[in-house]
Amino acid sequence: MKEQQMSDQIGAQIREARSAQNMTRQQLADKCGISPARVAKAENYSRNVSIGTLQVIIEKGLGLKFEISFEF
Repeated sequence: MKEQQMSDQIGAQIREARSAQNMTRQQLADKCGISPARVAKAENYSRNVSIGTLQVIIEKGLGLKFEISFEF
């Protein structure tokens, strides 16, 4: 999967999970202890979003499992 496609998919999954839980970006940000702008960056997957931020949003904010895997 190309980098941009993967980035778009991560952002879309965060956005969909937030919407499924009927949360606004502000509510998710408050739950995570981060700014709504950082949530927006994650949903739009700016290249400046750290793995740590993604983990906080996914696990603490959305209550989901965060996992990274790769093969070589």
